[in-house]
Amino acid sequence: MIPPLLASVLLLLGGCSREDLYGGQTFTQTVAQAYADCSESEITFLAGKQGIQTAFGNCGSNHFAHISWSPSGRHLYFQLTHGGYILDGEDKTINTVPTEMPVHNAAWLREDLLAVPLGPAEGATNTHGRIALFNRSGSTLNELSVPLSELRDLQAGTDESHLLLTGLDDAGARKVVNVDITTGDLAPALPWLDHLDAATGQVEWAPQGDLVSVVGPEGGTLYKADGTVIMQLPGVKRIIPHPEGRYVALEVDGAPVSPFDMRAWDEQSEESRQRELARQQKWLEQQPDWVTKEIVPPEVQILDLKQGARYRVTSFWGDHFEWYRARDYYCSFVLFGIEGKQLNSNVGLTDLREKLRMLEKGETPLGIEIVEPAPAAADPAAPTPAAPTPADADPAAPAAAPATP
Repeated sequence: MIPPLLASVLLLLGGCSREDLYGGQTFTQTVAQAYADCSESEITFLAGKQGIQTAFGNCGSNHFAHISWSPSGRHLYFQLTHGGYILDGEDKTINTVPTEMPVHNAAWLREDLLAVPLGPAEGATNTHGRIALFNRSGSTLNELSVPLSELRDLQAGTDESHLLLTGLDDAGARKVVNVDITTGDLAPALPWLDHLDAATGQVEWAPQGDLVSVVGPEGGTLYKADGTVIMQLPGVKRIIPHPEGRYVALEVDGAPVSPFDMRAWDEQSEESRQRELARQQKWLEQQPDWVTKEIVPPEVQILDLKQGARYRVTSFWGDHFEWYRARDYYCSFVLFGIEGKQLNSNVGLTDLREKLRMLEKGETPLGIEIVEPAPAAADPAAPTPAAPTPADADPAAPAAAPATP
């Protein structure tokens, strides 16, 4: 069914002349295609072509707020607008996490223990938050009071009994703390990091890789765990160090694109596309301000700290990136599009290992662009991805679930 606003746009476009043809069709038809129903076969084809597994039905109402994979990669926590759920990728079941509405991302402390941040208890006299500790295998739930408010940035600590998070203290400063879930005790996680930006500050720590990232309103900074600055990264929205410390994923705003030019790579020739873009620009210049003329897709970039290079992933758009702990150099993300074409949201999983190996050898694989090339001299001390073994050909990741909640 065509939305009412789109119907109004189509009526306005109904008088287009033959000169307004756009790539062999009227621009009215092109606008309609921008709002076309989800195509299961198209998403399956494009995802398979780019080696992306999707966790849910390709055309479901997948409005994800947060995601997190369990250490084994079998269970996926996902948060929708009305609560949290766990997908079992092996038996394809979906279970509700029995808590109030989470206030931010959850984190797995071990395969059967999930930490979920909650707001103040009903009737509380302060704004302090709580951590719900959900034991998946035993279906038990315990709560831990935390003397901080607006809890977020939850991540596993240095062992199963510790949880790293950020929250506002009573003075309104965002602190980075380690929480001992067995006692409820809090301690500064990074003594050199006094506090973050209260509204936008976020931190990610990879203890094994000796890396810490901090992001604020102007961008981010990558540190060693002792507080030594490695590099400034202006304009980034998230910085996600790989656990082993060589690679760092960045979430940034991609280049703006028109919602009326969503074409996968093989759908037309470059010459034809340029003609269409020229016609499109001419048409858009004549439209009122309320017509959406461009969107900004979420883009993933990769830093290679050993080579000193920076790359852009072009095979997909996405955010909520995380390194998939169950299989080295695999990654997961909330899918926004593939091959420059916006698609229905999903949780994607893909293998970056071979692309990273090719880049290390000086080759540029399909789906990767060089943002900053490696300098002539590189640091030989950083770790190198292990060569794939035959077992790596079949990832230990859940197959697509047959249904979407």
